[in-house]
Amino acid sequence: MKQKLLILGMCIFSASVFSQQYYGKQQSKDLPKAEFTMADGSKVDAFFVGYTYPNGTYPGFFDKDDIYNFVYKKTKTSADEKFGADEIKLVKIFDDHDDVVNAIERLDMKYIDKNGQISDKKKRSFQPLLYDGKLQIFGSNLTVCTGAACNYVYSKIYIRNAKDSFAVMPVDYDKMGLFAGSLYDKMVEAFKYAGRSCPEFQKYMDNFQSKLDDKDFKKQINERFKGVRKKAYEDGKSAKLGYNGTQQLIGQYMLQAYLDFYGGIVREYEKNCPN
Repeated sequence: MKQKLLILGMCIFSASVFSQQYYGKQQSKDLPKAEFTMADGSKVDAFFVGYTYPNGTYPGFFDKDDIYNFVYKKTKTSADEKFGADEIKLVKIFDDHDDVVNAIERLDMKYIDKNGQISDKKKRSFQPLLYDGKLQIFGSNLTVCTGAACNYVYSKIYIRNAKDSFAVMPVDYDKMGLFAGSLYDKMVEAFKYAGRSCPEFQKYMDNFQSKLDDKDFKKQINERFKGVRKKAYEDGKSAKLGYNGTQQLIGQYMLQAYLDFYGGIVREYEKNCPN
């Protein structure tokens, strides 16, 4: 599985490209080449400037896609132009050697509702592919900035069966505070749905659910993530990264930890499910 993990490059590059909101002040010399795949399948070459987030208030805000517009330039010195998020299916970013260094894909999503049923999410999310296999893992970090201080909030992870046209949310991030007590249950149901065509995987997830019912097992998982965060603090302090640099490091460590955690479940699917 390690050879398929794209996390390291994604973390570093996303911090400078896909994690930035558009402020209209980027230096033209720093703009990377990009390829936009449109909703109709056509492709447009341009220079990537940034993107804008949707505005709104609760609860309507949570029904909006997490990117509103993509901002680009036809040439490095031309005026900024925009694509609406609904026009775009995929964005690829290239380095100076024309190699793809990152990509984000528009995901249609389903989630586990409060009754334990699969429901369609009204909004879509643009996410990088972290693991490419029979079950794919997409994800990124949410960072919130107030003034000059930026804080890592949490890591968003989405899973998609390679045969499906939609992703499943192990956690409904829009409602984390409302259903915090059942996050692990929803995660199990999400994986069972993604791997719904494989009886052996269903048995594995039922067994995993039994383990989660053990308070000591669940405590071990929580302590593991706390340890990852603590190590990031210590490493950031040792490397003198400063506040924002340490927060970015925490995000990288936590995203890797979640990828390892979910990746263990994905490996079971790939081991037990031939198709």
